[in-house]
Amino acid sequence: MPVRLDPPLFLWPIPNRRNLPRRSVYPPIYNRLFVDIPTSAKAIGVSTEYKRSPQGIEQVFASNCVGHQVLATNLLPLMKRTITQGKASNGRIAVASSSMHTFCRELNLDLLTSPTRPKPAYIDGVWRYARAKLGNILFARELSLRLMQEEDPASSKIYVNAFFPGNIVTDQWSVWDEYVGKALGSLLRRLFSIIGQSLEDGAANAIYLAASPKVISDSTHGQYFIPIAKSYKTTAIASDMKLARDLWDWIEAKAADAVGPEE
Repeated sequence: MPVRLDPPLFLWPIPNRRNLPRRSVYPPIYNRLFVDIPTSAKAIGVSTEYKRSPQGIEQVFASNCVGHQVLATNLLPLMKRTITQGKASNGRIAVASSSMHTFCRELNLDLLTSPTRPKPAYIDGVWRYARAKLGNILFARELSLRLMQEEDPASSKIYVNAFFPGNIVTDQWSVWDEYVGKALGSLLRRLFSIIGQSLEDGAANAIYLAASPKVISDSTHGQYFIPIAKSYKTTAIASDMKLARDLWDWIEAKAADAVGPEE
């Protein structure tokens, strides 16, 4: 049976394996027989705390973007093999993003390793989360483009898209109390519990990208979806393919520095 692997909260390369080849970081994954639908959905929410990962990268971006790219690129050989061996007719990668990506209109790669907050404290946590969600869309589009340009026939059968689950009230929404106060924070949670999306709606968007035959019939690559199953236009910066390529290369360099080059 195909396996679905959701990345752990921190899938950015673990410490003390600097000289190991990247593949050895994930031995359980490479021992799997095959895989066709990974879903990158785990994430750190809006945080008022500013911290960096052990590799010196701002923690929200490290968890929400860097870890997802490292996992997905390490899974690709296994996904291609799954298709080539006829275990699956196609592969899907669904990357969770957010409408909050619209709050970030710049992505300076140098700021990703800044030792201090890049923005004033009262907006910094929201902006950093938005930056990570922008990074998710750029990653999905760059990976999709790279796969479409590869000569391996299996590559073009891997459909990579990003999606917004919706405004779903969870425990993470308690962070808004720190920004707007408990009274207004409580009001926001009540409001969006009424006008926002349900857990089922959020799941349906991901399931559509992971399982619907329409994704194949419409040749859906590198798109952004909102609930439920609606392709939606992103900001201009989220469509900047030069920035997407630069970000991809930046993450690849950081990964190679942390865990060594590919075998």
